[in-house]
Amino acid sequence: MPCPWRGWWRVPARAAGAKIRRAARLLLFRGGAKPGVKGWELAKALGDDYLEVVKALNAALEPLGLEVVAVDEEGRRLGMEGDLRRALFLVVLREPPTIEEAKTSGWRIDDLAVLAASLLYLLARGGSAPRSELVSVLKAKFRGPRLAYALERLIRLGYLEEEGEQVKVGWRSRVEIDLDKLVGISGLSSLARGGPG
Repeated sequence: MPCPWRGWWRVPARAAGAKIRRAARLLLFRGGAKPGVKGWELAKALGDDYLEVVKALNAALEPLGLEVVAVDEEGRRLGMEGDLRRALFLVVLREPPTIEEAKTSGWRIDDLAVLAASLLYLLARGGSAPRSELVSVLKAKFRGPRLAYALERLIRLGYLEEEGEQVKVGWRSRVEIDLDKLVGISGLSSLARGGPG
């Protein structure tokens, strides 16, 4: 008769592996307009130790150049401790994508240029500006009918947000884009500090 205790030490590892696999599936294969999974959904699916599972998944994703982040409603990153049931968990790139990676993932170069120019203009204006001003600045740089479509797409995807007649930096830009680096590349960071550009 086989020993009933044989292999008992493997059960927790298998269970942990199953939880990590489930967390990856929840975070990576999510449908809907807004990416990510709420913390309470992860807690319901993975149990009370969902943060430990997310940390283990983060370690597994690191060699792939990906990371799991928790953000609040405004898109500010949160630490992986405390009660994060109201936070949104997303998988993001650790480094900016190459041009080829961006094109392969469905982004057009001119859409990325519109996003970068919009973000730089908004950041130079304190994070928001009237839509009419933003559109006139963009029209000076980008020609063609695609501009209106690109701007609406960026708003729909959450990279820009619209409040009345104002356009501001969206939650998704704050999560997925290193805005400090973008501003530093453009030379706006020295202008913001009062130095020459």
